[in-house]
Amino acid sequence: MSLDTKQRDKVRVQVDLSAAEATQLELLQRRLAARSRADLLQQAYGTFLWIVDEMLANRRIVSVEPEGLNRLDKFKELSVPAVAPLIFRHYQYLVARPEKGRKQLYLQGCNMTVGQLVYKMRANELSAEQAAADMNLPVEQVLEALAYYQTHCELIESEAEEEKQYLLSHGVELEPRIVSG
Repeated sequence: MSLDTKQRDKVRVQVDLSAAEATQLELLQRRLAARSRADLLQQAYGTFLWIVDEMLANRRIVSVEPEGLNRLDKFKELSVPAVAPLIFRHYQYLVARPEKGRKQLYLQGCNMTVGQLVYKMRANELSAEQAAADMNLPVEQVLEALAYYQTHCELIESEAEEEKQYLLSHGVELEPRIVSG
């Protein structure tokens, strides 16, 4: 089959994404070492089609902890080889620190939450590259933190509000914080 025939068999599809979605797509492309956004989107589309096929066959898509699989009589498992390396460590540069009393993740190697990073970036009007240079962090860590913030902003904002209320109830005066998006 010639290259011209292969090109004619393909259909170009344009997708408009929000800035948050584009950031997450870029992060996934890097994390999964996809050759291109097109390859990544093709994998995602294949996964989506599998889910639709299962639902049209009147089957349910459920999430089960690995130890719960032995209680199921029969099941199908979705296998996405590119995602397999991420199963045990979803975030490369972020870590949980439940002993600190927060649910949001921290930047690995720093005593800084994702929310603190984002607020500092906003207050100082820093890009991801500028923030990375300013705080001596890998750009990938800042990008991963921004993607995490975009998907967990409600959690981070609620923790910030809880902290604010705690401080106010203990007589601490707060300076105005820049939180605009």
